[in-house]
Amino acid sequence: MIDLAPEAMKALRAYRWSGNVRELEHVIERSVLLAQNGLVDLIHLPQEVQVALEQPGDVRSLEEMEKLHIKRVMQQAKDYDEAARILGIDPATLWRKRKKYGL
Repeated sequence: MIDLAPEAMKALRAYRWSGNVRELEHVIERSVLLAQNGLVDLIHLPQEVQVALEQPGDVRSLEEMEKLHIKRVMQQAKDYDEAARILGIDPATLWRKRKKYGL
């Protein structure tokens, strides 16, 4: 049996699920795999879900937002070429951005 830590539950509720139920399922499945002790904690959730707990006044740089967006698209795309198409950039540009951001 898997349990959710209170902070993880708050983050899941606070996150704006712009995708569909499959996005939520993917996040839960990934988190369960990462939580080896049976407790899904905040650290097991993707960064974009974790930051949902931040206050509205918290501001991120454009670079941080770009990194989060690229990471999210790469998680949903089947490969890097598809991710580049979704992002509207050349695959070589995606490669450089992945290298820059350590993705």
